[in-house]
Amino acid sequence: MDSSILIAVVLAGYLIGSLSFARIFAGWVKPALSLDEARMHHSDQGLEGSVSGIGASTASVALGKKYGGIVALLDILKAFVPVLLLWFYFPDGIYHFVFSILCILGHNYPVYYRFQGGRGLSPMVGSLLVIEPLGMVVCMLIGVLSAILINQPHTSLILWFPILGLWGWLVNDDLALAVYAIGLFVVFMIAEIPEIRLAMQYRKQGRMDEYTKMILDSAPQTRMMKDLARRVRFWERPDND
Repeated sequence: MDSSILIAVVLAGYLIGSLSFARIFAGWVKPALSLDEARMHHSDQGLEGSVSGIGASTASVALGKKYGGIVALLDILKAFVPVLLLWFYFPDGIYHFVFSILCILGHNYPVYYRFQGGRGLSPMVGSLLVIEPLGMVVCMLIGVLSAILINQPHTSLILWFPILGLWGWLVNDDLALAVYAIGLFVVFMIAEIPEIRLAMQYRKQGRMDEYTKMILDSAPQTRMMKDLARRVRFWERPDND
């Protein structure tokens, strides 16, 4: 492994990942809008916390589905294209793994925006479309279905990481993929700390149904999960309507 190439990959990964297309489009479409405020949840009990990072989900809520979709696509591509090129030119190296992790870290802690970023799901998807597309789809589906069965929608974005690690180890016999999946899990969980704290506040007050409804309505992927759950007759309680 060439150290000069590795340094270039680390720097490029972080700086490209730090591009916040949600903020860029918000500046064009609604210059007076504060995405930091748009991602906060306020309740009658005085609870306040972030329900998402500043990324495609926040853009979808604040700017509309069209711009949310554009932001998601660009956040996916900023990881997909460089990871694909590194995988193509260095198929036996780990540069594509390194770029992916640094791109996600840049997305979550962007140097251009006081290190206030997203949760990293879009660049994770962009990376995995190159690194392990089938495993990503299978593991995400298992995570979503498991979350539906246990009526814990907020866990769907967590469950699939350990499953992906097992997939890399047991199905692909690929230790590098398994370690990479663990790295994704660690990075995502650190970014989720504010939301975890908010969930704990709701749990202490016995108001997890309200929190669940908030999560289900906060992002396109969780709204899709809500629709799927209704189709298979889960979550039919009035407080989830």
